[in-house]
Amino acid sequence: MAEASTPFAGWRFTGVLRTYQRQVLERLAPGSEDALHIVAPPGSGKTLLGLLLAMREGGRTLVLAPSTTIREQWARQAAELAPDPTDVSTDPLRIAALTALTYQAVSVTGDGSPFESLARARWAEELVTAGRDQASAETWLAALAVDNPRQYRSGLARRVVRLRRRLARERPETIAQVLHPNAVALLDRIVDADVDTVVLDECHHLLDHWALVVAYLVGAIRGRGGRGVVIGLTGTLPDVADGPEYENYTQLLGEVDFEVPTPAVVKEGHLAPYRDHVWFTEPVPAEAAFIRQHGDRLTELLAQVLSTPDGIRYLEERLQPADPSAADPSPPDRETAHQPSPSAEALERALSEDLPLTRSCGVVLRALAPEHPLCAILPPALFERCTTDDLLTVLARFALTRLLPDPAARPQWLFVKRALADFGLLLTDRGLRRGRDPIETTLAFSEAKDRAAVDILGLELGGSDGALVRAAIVTDFVEHGNSRGLVGERAAGALRVYELVVSDPVTAALSPVLLTADRIRVPAGSAEAFAAAIAEDVGSAVRVQDGVGPWRDLDAPGVGSGRIVAAISALITAGAVRLLVGTRGLLGEGWDCPAVNTLIDLTTVTTATGTPQLRGRTLRLDPAWTEKVAHNWSVTCLIPADVALDDATEHRRLVRRQGRLLGLSADDDSEGRIVRGLGNALGRGARELLAGVLGKDPRASIGALQEQVRADLRPRSLTRTQWRIGEPYRSEEREVLAVRRSSAVALIPTGRILATAVPGAALSALGVGAVMSAAVTGLVPIDPVGALVAFGCAGVALVLGGAIRPLTAARRRRADPAGMFRGAAIAVGRTLADAGRIPPIDETAITVAADGDRMRIELAGSGRRLVAEAVEELFAPPVSPRFLLRTDRADVGRSASLVAMIASLQARDLRRATLLAVPRMIARRRTDAETFARHWREQVGAGQLIELEGSRGLALLAVARRTPRVLDSAEPRTTLWG
Repeated sequence: MAEASTPFAGWRFTGVLRTYQRQVLERLAPGSEDALHIVAPPGSGKTLLGLLLAMREGGRTLVLAPSTTIREQWARQAAELAPDPTDVSTDPLRIAALTALTYQAVSVTGDGSPFESLARARWAEELVTAGRDQASAETWLAALAVDNPRQYRSGLARRVVRLRRRLARERPETIAQVLHPNAVALLDRIVDADVDTVVLDECHHLLDHWALVVAYLVGAIRGRGGRGVVIGLTGTLPDVADGPEYENYTQLLGEVDFEVPTPAVVKEGHLAPYRDHVWFTEPVPAEAAFIRQHGDRLTELLAQVLSTPDGIRYLEERLQPADPSAADPSPPDRETAHQPSPSAEALERALSEDLPLTRSCGVVLRALAPEHPLCAILPPALFERCTTDDLLTVLARFALTRLLPDPAARPQWLFVKRALADFGLLLTDRGLRRGRDPIETTLAFSEAKDRAAVDILGLELGGSDGALVRAAIVTDFVEHGNSRGLVGERAAGALRVYELVVSDPVTAALSPVLLTADRIRVPAGSAEAFAAAIAEDVGSAVRVQDGVGPWRDLDAPGVGSGRIVAAISALITAGAVRLLVGTRGLLGEGWDCPAVNTLIDLTTVTTATGTPQLRGRTLRLDPAWTEKVAHNWSVTCLIPADVALDDATEHRRLVRRQGRLLGLSADDDSEGRIVRGLGNALGRGARELLAGVLGKDPRASIGALQEQVRADLRPRSLTRTQWRIGEPYRSEEREVLAVRRSSAVALIPTGRILATAVPGAALSALGVGAVMSAAVTGLVPIDPVGALVAFGCAGVALVLGGAIRPLTAARRRRADPAGMFRGAAIAVGRTLADAGRIPPIDETAITVAADGDRMRIELAGSGRRLVAEAVEELFAPPVSPRFLLRTDRADVGRSASLVAMIASLQARDLRRATLLAVPRMIARRRTDAETFARHWREQVGAGQLIELEGSRGLALLAVARRTPRVLDSAEPRTTLWG
């Protein structure tokens, strides 16, 4: 594979490549000047792939790994390919053809902050550039540090942030200033040994100073004339939320060149098949009482502030603004002015100025003062239910416009600010933003989730493979520090979960063990046996501590956590322990126990890194169970539908988490579809019930939802069959939107076109008939009544002829709903391409397929995600769009015909119109919205663009919200793989 003159001469791989390994080697050409960035899950053969890529590049190679275990794995597999064992090294003092080291071995930084000295030097350079000499710049900085240390630290911090963002692009000599001299010496030795390729295993660790080390190394290699090839391999990408560190990562590795999806590895038989599940619960009584009290307190606070005379006056002035064209438009004195009669014209001005805020003020006024005179001009159909968001919107604007500018209102401002903080809401001079919400915390760490874990294990043990269950319950913390002050409340976390599972008779039979960084807790009855087994494994004494109750703590002085984890994993493999409770810090990346086949995730993690890492703990093949199938459970705590408080944080967390994962569709089909999103964890029926609970449907209940989840649980053997392991597959992702087949009728209603044409035809028939009969009877002796009838019929035929073309076109489109939905997606794609948001779309990659009473719009190719996002918004219930698109009418007849005139008149009556929200990414510019309307008319049919303004805009928005639902409510959008 390598040329004779290269360090890899004689290296050979004689095995069989997996499909995706072959695809990587075929698609990524050798000799690239850019980094190679590959994402592949654990167990997919990344080590072999990295070795083959390095051999193909040909240069002496350094491999950096996150642990000694992974480093040794590289060395062992490289030795199998090398003709001479001395070609492989793990010794930093002996650089071979391939040398494997840990990141830690080369990432020693200088004392203190590695960035502050650089930031101070950069600050001095800025002062010199501004006109000072070097000495005076240093003197000024030293004086500032003493005289105003707060300002000095602030200045340093700002420059540190900028340095972190760009340091990976600095010259090697600049980066060297933040590294320890020993690290610089080692890196220089590596460069002197003519290393040309750097392989970064689990490169998502390449954050902060590790990224700087690699940047220095690669820069130094290139500075001496080498290529400095970088090959990045990872199972999970870092998260954008990592900020500057993420930017350093992407500067080194760039975009992903190839991603091996987990399903591909499963289908080739190198990872265990799996299925995701969700268990729903509701807060325990004490928590439920707190949530209800919280909602009542928030309502009381809002009423207390906004129901004051000043608050009501604010609402009045927002809903009845002064006429700027009046002789004296200045507002009347707040204390003495007489409130004039409600004015529809003033309300129209308010809606035109700020439609969303005016609507919120109206619904708040109706809720707080329903007898107020202004409520008489606020139609209930337009000013609908008052939500928590409406109340908060109005309160924030009231506080900013009335309280903050008024020195006399400072006590009230501080009262509101502090009161909102209790609800996790931060009021600042920029507005209102959400902080740590106590309701979110209550739901995220609910005691009901601990009980759900017991219920899940009971369900799993009752299955046909119950005897093979080996489970792990993972939490965020050992103990969570947040407390609501409830009497007898235990802190959430691993300790609380373990107390429950070791006491419950069902889960206690699993010999549960608690493992944290500083604690080993085991059942009291088997504590001595566990201590002896662990001691034998680690080669050191393990003591059982004194205690009472159902558990005992073990003490293993001088034994590292890694050895303890390995010993417990061996007990799980042997079946002595069947349930492990721990934190994601200890049981996340790096923990490898193939016997574990059931995960109960009680964490709040939803990141692109953390979510797949946790799921990966159950996917390793188990030699003791060759038919292994993994079950991964999320637990979600919801507020019941009969509680008025709105809080969807748990649902949003679930959606984000499942959106990171590809898995077998939970719908009962035989296709074995692989999807991303809620559809891989919840069947259609459960998704519909979930939507009912979230929508506060009085008929919906969490109990019914949970019963549906139980009913949908499938045997693991069926899951394995549906994965179709070993069958050919297509590794491609497509965005899919599910729409109701019947909604096509509402979008193109031929009846309304006909209804528009018929009255005009009748009217014009009389006119045409009368004119023609008068003219003809004057020339030919014909009965006038007969002439009127005859020529009236002719008039009907002539005028209705103008309606035939649009009517025929509409009926044709109604008969082809797939073509209509495809046309809508094409119109969106063309508009986004015309606006420069995406490349020109491949319209052949947009297809529509029937799926029972639904249709699936499938989008492939570049730009598919943006197109799918826009189509989803187009067909979703509108929120606060700038433009609407009317789709239920077409121009009928010619512009000069009476029918067209009547149609134009009837178009002004929009009460029964079919209206869609123009997607925000299109509606930002009027020209883009007009382009979209034109593409819609070309691809679909009638499309009239309407801008929302004033009370007419609010009325149209209300009409649009009553437009028949187009998207499938259970799961409108997902990603399909394969």
